Amino acid sequence: MKTRRITITLVLAIAFAPVFLWYSDRLSDGSGEPLGLIALAAALGLAIKDRSPGNPRCAEIALIIYGIGFFFLPPLLRAIPALLTIAFLTGMHHRAGKLALLFLSLPIQASMDFFLGFPFRVITAEGSRMIFSFFGISVERYGVQLSLGSALVSVDPPCSGLQMLWATAFLTAILAALFKLNYPRSISLGLAALLLCILANIFRATFLAIPEARLIAMPGFLHAGIGLFFFTLAGIALVKLASWFHVKHSLTPTPPRPLPLRLTATAFGVSLITLLPANTGRPSSENELPIQTEYRGRQLEEVPLSSREESFARNFPGQLKIYQAGNDTLILRHVTRATRMLHPSYHCLKAEGFSISHSRLERDHNGHPMATYQAKLNQEHYFVSEIIRSSDSSRYWTDVCAWYWHALFHPNSGPWVAETLLTPINLEPKNESS
Repeated sequence: MKTRRITITLVLAIAFAPVFLWYSDRLSDGSGEPLGLIALAAALGLAIKDRSPGNPRCAEIALIIYGIGFFFLPPLLRAIPALLTIAFLTGMHHRAGKLALLFLSLPIQASMDFFLGFPFRVITAEGSRMIFSFFGISVERYGVQLSLGSALVSVDPPCSGLQMLWATAFLTAILAALFKLNYPRSISLGLAALLLCILANIFRATFLAIPEARLIAMPGFLHAGIGLFFFTLAGIALVKLASWFHVKHSLTPTPPRPLPLRLTATAFGVSLITLLPANTGRPSSENELPIQTEYRGRQLEEVPLSSREESFARNFPGQLKIYQAGNDTLILRHVTRATRMLHPSYHCLKAEGFSISHSRLERDHNGHPMATYQAKLNQEHYFVSEIIRSSDSSRYWTDVCAWYWHALFHPNSGPWVAETLLTPINLEPKNESS
C-alpha cells in the first residue's frame, strides 16, 4: 500500500505540474499573491496536527474534473479541482476551515481587485453616505465619490476593503478549523464575517473621509491605525461568535482507506493529458486600432513591441501599441470586449519591481478625471496617468474594475481605449547627513 501511495504522489506531481508552475509565476508578478503562502502553511500545519481519513472516490472525481477542465478552464479555475483532489486524499475536506484555507492559498488577490474592487467601493461609499446622513450631514454620492461640504472625497482602490476581506476570510477559516466547526456553522460564521468586514470598512472610510474633506485635522499615522482598529473590533466579534458556535465533539477515528488501483490508473491518465499543451487564450479581434500620429499636440513615434509584449498581444481581444512622445511613453490598449486581460498598468510595473505610490484623481487637459500615481525603481522614476475611454470619447473611467462591469453589461458600447502615459521624473541627488 505504501508503494501505491508513493506512486500516486509522484504521478499527481506530474499531473499538477502546470498548476505549480502557474502558481510560481503568480508569486513573482508583484500583485501581493505571496499572502496565499500564509494560508497554505496554516492549512498544512492544521492538517498535520489534526489528521483525518481520506476519501479516494471523491479524490478520483475531482481528478477527472481537473483532467477534463485542463483544456478549457483558465489557470485559476483549473487549480480548484487540483486542490480538491489533495483535500480528499489527505482528509482535509472533513473540516470546512482547512478546506477554506486551501482555497485562500490560491493567488486570488489580483482577481479580487479586478472583479470586486469597484462593487465594494460603491458599497463603502453608499454606507458612508448613509452614516453621514444619519448624523444630519448632507452628503451626495457620485459613483465612488462623496461630495462632503465643498470637497469631493474618493473611495480609492486601497479603500475598497478587499485586503481587509482577505484577512477576515483568513481569520474566519483559522477559527473554523481550530474550533472544529462543521460546514453549516462555518458557512454561518463566514456570512457573519462578510457582514462585519463590510461594516468595518464602511466605518473606516467614514472616519477617514472627515480629514480628507479637511473638516478636521488628523495625524497621518492614524490612517492605517483606524483601519486596524475597526478590523480588530470585527476580529474580536468573530472570535466570540466562533466560540459560541463551537460544539465539543470529535470525528470517530477510522483507519486510513487503501488507495484503489483505479485511482492510480486515473492519475496516470490525467498526467498524460497535462503533458499536452493547453490553449486557454482567445483569438484577437480583427478591429484595428487607428494609427496615432500625435497626442496632446505632440508627435508620436511608434515603438516596436518586445517579444513578451507580442506574446501577450496575440491573445489580447484588441490591439496593443506603444509610442514615444518626446521623453514620455504612451501605451494604448484598444479592447473590443470585457476582458480580464485589460489589467491596471500598476500590476505590470509592480511585476517589473517598481514601487507604486497611492493613486490620486486629477484632471486631464480636457477636464476628464484620470488616475495618477508614481512608480519608482532605483533611478527610474515616473509619473503615470491612466484613463479608459470609449472610442467615441463619450464615457470615461479611471479604474479598470469600473470599466469592466460597464463593458460586461453594455457590450455594444465599445470598443474602448486605455491610455497610459509614463512621464519621467528627474530625481536630484539628496545630501545625506550623518
